[in-house]
Amino acid sequence: MWCVVNSPIEPLPFTFPAPLPRLEGPLRENKALQAAVRLFEGRILGPESFAVDENGTIYTGTADGRILSIYRISTNKSSSSEEQFDKSPHLVVRTGLAHPHCGQPHMEEQCGRPKGMKFGPDGYLYVVDSYKGLIKVDVHKEKMETLVSSEVGCDGLPFRFLNSLDIAPDDGIYFTDSTFKWQRRDFRYAVLETRPDGRLLHYDSTTGVCRTVLSGLYLANGLTLSHDKTFILVNEMSVARIRRYFLSGKKKGTSDVFADNLPGFPDNIKPNSRGNYFVGMGSVRFKGSSPIGSFLDLIAPYPSLKKFIAAIMPLQAYNVFMPKHALAVEIDDSGIIVNSLHDPEAETIAAVSELFEFNNTLYIGHFQSSYLGVLHMNDLNEQRGACNET
Repeated sequence: MWCVVNSPIEPLPFTFPAPLPRLEGPLRENKALQAAVRLFEGRILGPESFAVDENGTIYTGTADGRILSIYRISTNKSSSSEEQFDKSPHLVVRTGLAHPHCGQPHMEEQCGRPKGMKFGPDGYLYVVDSYKGLIKVDVHKEKMETLVSSEVGCDGLPFRFLNSLDIAPDDGIYFTDSTFKWQRRDFRYAVLETRPDGRLLHYDSTTGVCRTVLSGLYLANGLTLSHDKTFILVNEMSVARIRRYFLSGKKKGTSDVFADNLPGFPDNIKPNSRGNYFVGMGSVRFKGSSPIGSFLDLIAPYPSLKKFIAAIMPLQAYNVFMPKHALAVEIDDSGIIVNSLHDPEAETIAAVSELFEFNNTLYIGHFQSSYLGVLHMNDLNEQRGACNET
């Protein structure tokens, strides 16, 4: 009783759809992600989201508050290797303090944590930092400007956990604030609470006005504009689904569920060259993923149990319940899973936050990785061929 009363969380009950997804059809287990190579191992911390400039240089944000550029020296080879890239990523800017302990959870608020990013039509790199706000970066001058600070926030509500963004060429910047209660370093509490306190926000680049587009989202995470720019997809991570918000047409200003009962908890979502979307699964939930079943599914309906768990377990201990299986899925424009990429033993790729496709190459990031995953499409096709033969 003491643990329940003194728990740090105030969870709500939630019931996930049943049954759990099975690894069959387009979800059939494979080893596609094991064809990836690890770059800059031990020299890069938590590269989660990516952007690319007009020259083909890749940019990413890291857990120690840095925004880095990664230049690919050669694109002529038919597969990926470390020799094709600069020896080390280049520091563009820091979003916060430079400190020896940057990268540790207790320093995140001071050091910053750059997350979603994209280049705008004006050539600037736009970034949401989980703690610092919406930022504009001049990558050539290596300078940054805060457009909306987390203290100012939007519609009178400060930002607590900015997560992802996308840019509409004629309609400003859309971005997510995952929860108005918890900071990024406490995201596991937000997952346990299962509260709809996330927002989809919009920043007008002309007027500088920020407004709430959609509220009531469950841990609003990755987002992307549709290929035809008629709707936005937002990952609701804590409830394993994707919501769609309509930007035009008869349903303009309304939302619905685009994909539900996903085989994992969706992190980032990115468009690909096939007219579909890659969705990285921060952790998995499918039939057989764990001997006891999906941990979060099991405890979701019971607020008192969740309060008890949060009271007795340190945050990092929750990783014990996360199955060792890396997974990303490919979803079409109607919300159907059409393909999947696995590392069943988490051998090469431990987990996937984002699959970012550029120039026939997939860049694989995760907020806890100590490397950058790179997978050339030729290597992917060879791996799939080997699996089919097996």
